[in-house]
Amino acid sequence: MGLKKIIRFCLRLWKSLWTAFRRFWFLFGADIISVTGSCGKTSTTFFLSKILCDQAPCYVGIRENSAKTIKNKLRKIRTPYRYYLQESGIAYPGDMKKIVSNLRPNVGVVTTIGRDHHTSFRTLEGTAAEKGILIESLPRSGTAVLNADDPYVMGMRGNTRAKVLTYGLSDGADVQGSEIHSAWPNRLSLSVRYKGEIVRIETGLFGDLLVISLLAAIAGGLALGVSLEQCAISLQGVESFPARLSIHRSMQGGWIIKDTVKAPFWSVEQVLLLFKDAVAPRKTIFLGSFSDTPGSDSNKYRRMARVALDVADRVVFVGGKAGYVKKMQDPSLDGRLFVFESHREACWFLASDMIENELVLLKSNVNFHLERLVCGQYSGFNCWKDSCEKQIDCEECSESGLTHG
Repeated sequence: MGLKKIIRFCLRLWKSLWTAFRRFWFLFGADIISVTGSCGKTSTTFFLSKILCDQAPCYVGIRENSAKTIKNKLRKIRTPYRYYLQESGIAYPGDMKKIVSNLRPNVGVVTTIGRDHHTSFRTLEGTAAEKGILIESLPRSGTAVLNADDPYVMGMRGNTRAKVLTYGLSDGADVQGSEIHSAWPNRLSLSVRYKGEIVRIETGLFGDLLVISLLAAIAGGLALGVSLEQCAISLQGVESFPARLSIHRSMQGGWIIKDTVKAPFWSVEQVLLLFKDAVAPRKTIFLGSFSDTPGSDSNKYRRMARVALDVADRVVFVGGKAGYVKKMQDPSLDGRLFVFESHREACWFLASDMIENELVLLKSNVNFHLERLVCGQYSGFNCWKDSCEKQIDCEECSESGLTHG
C-alpha cells in the first residue's frame, strides 16, 4: 500500500472515530429520528420538529440530507440535544446503509415510495428495498413509523425487530386521519384518532396533499411519548415548509402557491388536482420542468396540460420543455393556454395580468427555479438563467441581486 493510500485511510478512520465520539458525547440518551420516503419527508420532518421543539432541545436536519452531509453534521455537533431529527435522502444504492451506520436512529419514519429515483433504482421494489434498510436497522427498543396507505411501506413491517406504529387514512391505521376539509380559500383541517382519543387540528396549509405528512409527524411524536393532545396543540395553525405548497400573498393582491422543489412526473397530477375544488375569481397554473421519469417528454407535458386545463382557467408552460404543448394551442384555447420559453417573459405576464384574490400555482423542480416568476418582480433582481444547480430559493442566493454576501 502506497503512502498516499495509507494517509487517506488514516484520515477516514480518524474522521469516523471523531464522528462516533461526538455522537456519543452530545447525543448520549437522546432519541435519534430518521425520516425518509420518496416524497413528503421534508414536510414530515418540519411538522415533527414543531412537536418535538415544544418538548425539549431538538436538532432539526432538513434539506441537506445526503449520507455525506449527515455525517459532516454529526462531526460538527457541539450542543447536547434531547432529540436529533434528521431527514434522510438517498440517490444511489448503498446510501441508506451509510446514513444509518452514522446516525444509528432508534425511530424511523417512512412516508411514501414513488418513482423519484427511477434512474438509480429502476423499480418501486428497488426504491423500497433501499429505504427499507432504515427500518431493518432499528433496534428492538425502537419504533418503525409506517404509512398504512402505501403497500410498499407496509411491506417493510416484517423486516424489523422494532415496534411498529402505522398512520394513514386506512381503517387499520393506528393513527388515523378523517373528516378532512381543505377546499380553498379554506385551509386544511382534519380529525386524528389514536387509541380511541380524537383531536381536531386546524392548520394553515393549502389542500389535502400534506395530510400524510401531518399524520406521519403525529405518529412520530406519539412514538416518542408525546401525547396526542400535545401533538395537536403544536400543529395548530402550522404553515408549510417554504416552497412545499407554501402560501404567499402577491404584490397584486393574488395568492401564490409555491411548489418549486420537486416535480417527479408521477406526483405532478396530484398537485394539480388540488385546484379542482378550489374557489377563486380565477385560477392559473404555471408549469416548468418535471424530473426523473421514463417515457416520452412530449406525451408527459401534453398530458399534464390537459389535466391542468380541466381544473384551472389558465395554464402557462415555461421554459424549453414548453414547446411540447405548442401544438395544443388552437382557437378553442385562446386566453387559456400560454407558452413562454423564458422566465422573464412569464414573470412579466404574471405581474401584468393578475386579478384580486386570483389563485396561482407555481409547479416545477428545483433546478428550474420557477419562484423567479415572483421574486423576479422585486427591484434589483438580475438572474434569469435557464437552469441552476443551486438547491436554495432565489431570494436566498447572492447571485439574484436580492441579497448581499
